[in-house]
Amino acid sequence: MRAETVHAALLVVIVAGLGLSAFAAYETYYPAAQGFCSVSKYISCSAVDESGHTYTLGVPDWLIGVGGFLALLVLDIPLYRSWRRDLLQGVVAVSGIGLVVAVYLGYVELAVIHALCPVCFSTYLMDGVVFLLSLWLLLSGRGADANDEDDPPKPDSSVPGASPTP
Repeated sequence: MRAETVHAALLVVIVAGLGLSAFAAYETYYPAAQGFCSVSKYISCSAVDESGHTYTLGVPDWLIGVGGFLALLVLDIPLYRSWRRDLLQGVVAVSGIGLVVAVYLGYVELAVIHALCPVCFSTYLMDGVVFLLSLWLLLSGRGADANDEDDPPKPDSSVPGASPTP
């Protein structure tokens, strides 16, 4: 699979995760929206929201998701245009931390609350996919170091007949 295709998928998954996290916030402030994903006693956004376990270190869980996916987006947009290795490493690091948080929050939902919020669980999955895709890009050698002298500058495609400078 082409790295450009994987990276485009990465960007789509980050935006989807941000949207799901924002919807989780919406559900928190407008409980009527929780009916959308409350299908039983155990698969229920409202059961999770009403549990009293929706804060981590005093921060609402939805805010952790929104903040994490915004951080990923801030790193990934310039990465999409530049393939800078430091930005790619940042995406791997932020999504790795997010994955640890997602596993913890999933544990709280399943083992403590005994209910699963489909919206929250979807954000956990999105973070896992972001981690795997970005790790694949990193391990496949994508991302050029800013000081990499081995790669000559590419010609400016907007200037006809332009050639790289030695």
